[in-house]
Amino acid sequence: MRTELEATISKLHEQLADVSELNAEERERLRAELDEIRETLDQQEVNSASLAERWNQQVEHFRESHPVLTENAGRVADMLSQMGI
Repeated sequence: MRTELEATISKLHEQLADVSELNAEERERLRAELDEIRETLDQQEVNSASLAERWNQQVEHFRESHPVLTENAGRVADMLSQMGI
């Protein structure tokens, strides 16, 4: 599951580079969230449900304009929840 999560995070990083409607601040905020998720995977005290909820909130406003981005973002949240970190 972790390998799949890391692959999805990498894919989202690539997709963020291609989304022209994002301003620099939004793009950086999403990248920072993804980096935080990636960096905390090895920590025992991480609350994956909290990470998943924050991530979902970050991408909610892209749901209609960028369905592929939000689909992959949803996968990250789902995987975090399933990992039970």
